Amino acid sequence: MPEYEDFEELYHDAPVGYFTTKIDDRITRVNRRFLEWTGYDESDVVGSRFVDLLDAGTQLFYETRHVPVLHLEGETREVVLGIRRKDGEVLPVLINSVLVLGADEQPRLVRSAIFDATARSQYERDLVSERRTAESAAARVQVLQNASVQFAEATTQIDLAEALTQIVADSLVATVACVATIDAQGELEVIAGVNPIDGLYTRSDARPGTDSVRQGEPLVFPGHEEMEADYPVIAAAMRTARLEGLAAFPLLRDHAPFGVVAAFFARRRELEPAAIELVEAIARQAAQALARIRLQEELAHLALHDQLTGLANRALLREHIDSALAASARTTQPVAMMFIDLDGFKLINDRLGHSVGDDVLREVAARLRSVVRETDVIGRFGGDEFIVLCPETDDSQAEVIGERLRQAVEQPMEWLPAGFAVSASVGVVVHDASEHRPTTDELVQIADAEMYRAKNSGRNRVSIAGR
Repeated sequence: MPEYEDFEELYHDAPVGYFTTKIDDRITRVNRRFLEWTGYDESDVVGSRFVDLLDAGTQLFYETRHVPVLHLEGETREVVLGIRRKDGEVLPVLINSVLVLGADEQPRLVRSAIFDATARSQYERDLVSERRTAESAAARVQVLQNASVQFAEATTQIDLAEALTQIVADSLVATVACVATIDAQGELEVIAGVNPIDGLYTRSDARPGTDSVRQGEPLVFPGHEEMEADYPVIAAAMRTARLEGLAAFPLLRDHAPFGVVAAFFARRRELEPAAIELVEAIARQAAQALARIRLQEELAHLALHDQLTGLANRALLREHIDSALAASARTTQPVAMMFIDLDGFKLINDRLGHSVGDDVLREVAARLRSVVRETDVIGRFGGDEFIVLCPETDDSQAEVIGERLRQAVEQPMEWLPAGFAVSASVGVVVHDASEHRPTTDELVQIADAEMYRAKNSGRNRVSIAGR
């Protein structure tokens, strides 16, 4: 009897749940551990089918996979199931089952043991969550690496902005995106992508993009409701454009904003913190690359432009003249050049000082710009000498342009003291493509000689080669 009592104690208080079923899956016996874990009374389960205690998610698996394998192989091990407890909660378990045969070698009953897999299930869920987090982090790193490569390969601001637009649109699965930078008037100007609400607001209206640049922080709006209070005009514009969500991220260089990348969504969109952080990192990379490109463009501009007037310098002028002569040879169209020297400038520079002289040069450059055509090139050749290059210009057109330049320069500069004035002696040469093609230096020398001819003839006049 003591041995029997020990066996009963071992059976009922074992660290696993035991139960026995008939071949029709009806439970004939359970131990106390099974009842303790499930919350049922013995009368609740004995006589019931075990499959009816399972949650809907595992019933089909139990009947179509567990039972057939058990009858085929005689046992199953560590099959994952979910038992509905009496309180309605699902207990995750692992089940081991053994098929017991009778004297006739026919299946007689099934003995099963279940193991509480709550901790294991939680561990697996945590493992899956950690794996997904790691995969997401790896994906973000890959996006940043790809962005870094594309930004490094960009050679112009437009190239980089277009790459940034596509990367942000893909990263956020946005309907449309755009990049805008601050123009000379301090307004945002779209340089890549599309602003889908352009024309639906005025510059005086409060806008998320402008405020994001001003605050130096991203502004994210899942839908119209969040925009309504601070940006009612933009909310209305979004409705008109059939858009819902909007996110704007500033582009910062040394903590100073100079642009924004914006993403628009056709449906309401809640951006996760990780997604916002990713785009912020992309924007930082893009801003650094944009700063690099801008610096390179500024250095290239300085190398080819006069720092005082902003006009093309002698090196850039030579490139334009070479190109114009080559184009003239291809197209048989004439090309004209005007060599301008300022009359009276030396007196101003000597008497009033170089600062006033610089102001005069800047004013003359502005006047020359105002009267030439878009296709013409103006440059400062040196000192108070300027060159205007006019492609596809014949003798009569060159005479008109030369006179227009002379008249523009001779207009009074009201801020100069009495007795000081500036005029222009203009030398003009027109190269006919049917003639021998001169070199750049030869063309400049001819125009220069005509300028001296104008100056020696009384100044403030136009002299044209060949006349």
